[in-house]
Amino acid sequence: MNGVATPEKIVTDIVASNGAVHAVARPVNRRLAWLALGVTVLGALVLYAPLVAGMAAEWSEFPSLSHGFAVPVISAYLLWRRRDSLAQLPIEGSILGLPLIVFALAMLVIGSLGGEPFVARLSLPLVLFGAVWFLMGGPVTRQAWVAIAYLAFMIPLPYLTLRALTYQSRLFDAGITAQALGWLGIPVLRDGVMLHLPNMTLEVADDCSSVPAIAALLALGAAYSQVQSRPTWIRALLTISAAPLGLLSNIIRLILTSISAYYFGPIALNNVIHKFNGTSVFLATVLLLVLLDMLLVRVRARESS
Repeated sequence: MNGVATPEKIVTDIVASNGAVHAVARPVNRRLAWLALGVTVLGALVLYAPLVAGMAAEWSEFPSLSHGFAVPVISAYLLWRRRDSLAQLPIEGSILGLPLIVFALAMLVIGSLGGEPFVARLSLPLVLFGAVWFLMGGPVTRQAWVAIAYLAFMIPLPYLTLRALTYQSRLFDAGITAQALGWLGIPVLRDGVMLHLPNMTLEVADDCSSVPAIAALLALGAAYSQVQSRPTWIRALLTISAAPLGLLSNIIRLILTSISAYYFGPIALNNVIHKFNGTSVFLATVLLLVLLDMLLVRVRARESS
């Protein structure tokens, strides 16, 4: 059974072949498709306005979440970088995107009524993904999915999950720091998240944990990998490496702060490395990412030659 195919409408033919039913996308009018997508995105912004406002409030309140303001801008930039490719792709409506839209809207309703803002917020990139797939088709979706998926980095983790991960990270960081200080000949007694030095006691506090900034570090790695002309495996490795590199940077910062506290006392807690802990970890992670990227490029060049 074939639907009527016109260039002004998004249509999908249902074709029966050998007893099987297939959904076949048909080309649609480009201007109409882009206009429909724009209206859909605008409608999504209106529908999700309360959730976005709630996220913006959290981004403002917690410094570790402030990267959320930059995520939509970076997402738009990633799309802009692919504008030439997108302009050359055929635009085909695909009914396969409709189930994803329905699923995302169900997440929105369930999350909103059930008091689970994380579930409701996570539906935003999913509904956008489904809308692009439904209105623009597979070729455009394959080019745009990275930019859409990047929006997930702006969604804060559930509070209880974040608290549990943060405390476990504090214990881990304190243990590694105490072990490193022992190797360096500095006497230290660890009690949970407390580090007892001969002259003072240090606490690995919530702000000293890198877990709250994991999303920001992953967003950093993903953005860095996407703006580089690299093979897919290097991009994936750079993205997933951002989190462990951030953890490593934070542990190094804790060790340096503890060494300074041992030799110089409380005044060491006012140094740049400790006072600007988030900034120092971020900059150190950027440096390590660049070094890792250079190493991977050299390894690939050697394998190619």
